[in-house]
Amino acid sequence: MTRKALEKDRGKIAEIPRVVGMDYTNEEILKRIERAKKNKKKLTHITDKSMLSTEDKMKIGLCKHFVQFANEKRMNLSEISKMSKIPISRLSEITNYKINKFTVDQLIKNLNILAEDAPRIREYLLFLEQAVDVPTLKVTETRKLTRGLREVAELGSKSAFLYA
Repeated sequence: MTRKALEKDRGKIAEIPRVVGMDYTNEEILKRIERAKKNKKKLTHITDKSMLSTEDKMKIGLCKHFVQFANEKRMNLSEISKMSKIPISRLSEITNYKINKFTVDQLIKNLNILAEDAPRIREYLLFLEQAVDVPTLKVTETRKLTRGLREVAELGSKSAFLYA
C-alpha cells in the first residue's frame, strides 16, 4: 500500500516509518537491477541442465559423490579437508556444483583421495576405468547397454546410496 493510500485511509497525515536501506530513487533501483543481471551471467551454479555438455554432465555426476560422501559420513567440509588434504575452498566449489571452476581430471584426482576411505567411491572409479576400456560398439549395442545402465541408475537412486 502506498503512503498516500495509507494517509487517506487514516484521514490524516501520518508519519509512516521507512524501512532502513529502502530509500532508493527509481534510477538507483534500476541501476541495481542492471548490476544484478550482469552479475547473474557470472554465476557458476547450474541453472539450465538441458543445455549442458557431456563434460559438464560428467562433472555433475562426479560432484554427487563428494556430496554423498559428506552426507553419509556425516562430516562437514572442514573435516573432509583435514582428512583428505583437499582445500576446503575446492570442496565447497565441488559440493556446490560450481562446475566451471574445475576439470573432470581434477575431480577424478580428488575422488581418488576420498576413495581411500570410501569403498563405494573406489568401486565407482574402477567401473569408470573399465568403461573407458570398452571397445567401440555398434549403435544398437550401445543403446542396449545405455538402457541397462539407466535402469541400474534408476534403481540405485531409489535405494539408499551409502558409503561404508
